[in-house]
Amino acid sequence: MIDSTKKINVAVVGLGGRGAGLLGLLLEMEDVNVLGVCDLYEDRMQNAADKVVAAGQPAPLATQDYREFLTMPEIDAIITPSSWTSHVQVCLDTMNAGKYAATEVGGACSIDQCWELVRTSERTGMPCMLLENCCYGREEMAVLKMVREGVFGELVHAEGGYRHDLRDEVCLGHKKRHYRLDNYLNRNGEVYPTHELGPITKNLNINRGNRMLTLVSVASKSCGLKAWHAKNDPDNEELQGVDFAMGDVVITTIKCAHGETIHLVLDTTLPRYYSRNFTVRGTKGMFREENRSVFLDGVH
Repeated sequence: MIDSTKKINVAVVGLGGRGAGLLGLLLEMEDVNVLGVCDLYEDRMQNAADKVVAAGQPAPLATQDYREFLTMPEIDAIITPSSWTSHVQVCLDTMNAGKYAATEVGGACSIDQCWELVRTSERTGMPCMLLENCCYGREEMAVLKMVREGVFGELVHAEGGYRHDLRDEVCLGHKKRHYRLDNYLNRNGEVYPTHELGPITKNLNINRGNRMLTLVSVASKSCGLKAWHAKNDPDNEELQGVDFAMGDVVITTIKCAHGETIHLVLDTTLPRYYSRNFTVRGTKGMFREENRSVFLDGVH
């Protein structure tokens, strides 16, 4: 266990947009030392190392191979905001080295990988935390307090989504050194559920006496990315004639052990405004993010 009276020594693996943001937050914490930074791109790695020094900390180990951190006994934890498909191996190696692991979403790409993370944590005694920032949003925290105080009565249904126009980010992925393109070319399904599902599971007490039992997930056809490419980046030969595996709209319905239902929507490749559509419904009322409203039975 980490002594709560001493500073925590961490390393960060993956320093793109999310990683750089997390690094900035860590450097604002007086009880955290950043001893290592890692990225496959040398410029990102060096920029991160420079930020650590500029924040008044000693120069960290800057490397393109995170495995160098595994043999450093002074490092307590390794945080992994790298590309989606790299998270699992980094976390497994971290726990096997006797260090705390923390992974950005998504944490795994298959059920087998999820079980491997669970079993490794149980065998090594080291936790692996899934980092989900949307659990701590102002509205999400307010709704959770209202749920726990019974404001909405017995919960029956919840909704959420990742509804975010990401066509340019996906199609320009290799130009922008972003990982979504390879995923959308080769995978089809609800690949990014936790921004909405994290807060919902807290409200429904998932793994705290309740659990998710079954789901049905359906994807639409894929047209949005091909249309965007044809209009905005037609000279990109890499995507000419390419069929994307990812459906434009993916709808998932989940049934819970206590009878509640959850409705999720992944919607990132058609024109639209941003929304997570966070919705909670119970016997006394409801909350809906899209119009920022609370509706209570008998209150007008």
